[in-house]
Amino acid sequence: MKQTLTSISLLLFLIFYVVSCTAPKFTFEHGGLSEIDFNQGKWILNRPITFGIDDDQYEYVLKEWKSLIGDSLYSLYDLRQNSLISEKIKFELDDKDLENIGLGTDCDYIITTKIEILNEELSALSPPRTTIDGATTIRSNEATVHVQIYDLKDKNLISSQKAIGSIGEVARNDVKNGISMALTSKGIAINGIDEIINYYKKNKKSRHD
Repeated sequence: MKQTLTSISLLLFLIFYVVSCTAPKFTFEHGGLSEIDFNQGKWILNRPITFGIDDDQYEYVLKEWKSLIGDSLYSLYDLRQNSLISEKIKFELDDKDLENIGLGTDCDYIITTKIEILNEELSALSPPRTTIDGATTIRSNEATVHVQIYDLKDKNLISSQKAIGSIGEVARNDVKNGISMALTSKGIAINGIDEIINYYKKNKKSRHD
């Protein structure tokens, strides 16, 4: 039953994502390496550390990362079948954390993700808000996504990407009646992960580099 509800939730998200008229605007912060060789080594995708939403989109995120890394990417569920690894791994990892994860899994890299909802004022479908005093007001949905990639063998952070996304609606006293569509903050967060993965795809090192 839970899996069915998760599938329905993901389907609704994808529908609203496709039909939304306005795409979110993103600002990015880049740190460490931009070009990474995803063709070598074994990779771990940590479950997202989330603030303000649940993490039921993990399977979608895993699929997107697999489109970049392939079968060398493992989920925590896969690894726990045969390896000593915690069910929950924090976002910021120190030398000891990296050493323990590396020894317990024999993997080479780990990707950690942190998602935070900054603002949630617009629903996916809602009537536009009007003002009665002629003033102009703004409602917005905002989310931030922070991705970090660690080298488990060298025990250090090699790359960091942050995407801050928002979508807004201006309300005025002359707005006509009707229904407005807006991407939810959860949708913005997933969109931000896509943007980060696409960034790595664009800058991915080939086997011949």
